[in-house]
Amino acid sequence: MASSIQRRVRSLYVRWIRPHFLPMQQQRIKLLWTLWGYQPIFLIPTLSLLQRIHLLLRLIRVDLNVQHAHWPGEVARVIKVIGERKAKPKEVIVEAGCWQGGSTAKFSIICHLLGYRLLIFDSFEGVEYQPGNSFSGEYIADEALVRKHVSLYGEIEVCEFVPGWFVDTLARNPLQNSVRVVYIDCDLAKGTREVLQGVLPSLVRDGALSSQDYHIDEVRALLDNNMVWEELHQEMPKIVERYRNLAVFRYN
Repeated sequence: MASSIQRRVRSLYVRWIRPHFLPMQQQRIKLLWTLWGYQPIFLIPTLSLLQRIHLLLRLIRVDLNVQHAHWPGEVARVIKVIGERKAKPKEVIVEAGCWQGGSTAKFSIICHLLGYRLLIFDSFEGVEYQPGNSFSGEYIADEALVRKHVSLYGEIEVCEFVPGWFVDTLARNPLQNSVRVVYIDCDLAKGTREVLQGVLPSLVRDGALSSQDYHIDEVRALLDNNMVWEELHQEMPKIVERYRNLAVFRYN
């Protein structure tokens, strides 16, 4: 019954209300019925109740001020995985694809609380062109804009930005740091594979891989293909959580 009501409300909003608002205004309105997606924040064992509430308020502040393309419940589930424990020496969180820095700002807050460095990889030229890909050229944002957003709403001091296409950064120079959690949002199977090439050798035993693009057929086919993982010299991990466009993979 509740889901039926939600569908009707969304249908009315999409048809009659959304066309009259700018993208940032649309996002703020959308937050009214997606805010509940932040529930996983209250399951983070490493934070006190007061810290969880403060984290939630800061995440909402990002939503109100930075345009992004994720659902609160998607990023909240990645944050919950990060929050399972504090960082060990030289451990990092990797974000591959950041657009305007909405998710970056959010991840930087939990990284600051638990002692992680956040490495952000992005071309800052939008989605790489691939024949037949409807996202080619979309989601362009200047690195300066991303830095500004993270400075205003996140914790810029824990961040390190690495500009360039993944084939020239992660795929060419696999990370030397221990990688705890990876968040991939590049809208391409090619880019997803290049990220995996760069992070898998350094992924810790209790680490996690997450794809914001699991709804895209080509990306899902790549991640579900055991031969791909064999070519990357890794076992195929298991999906431990699905939520909207997000899939979280783990080995343990």
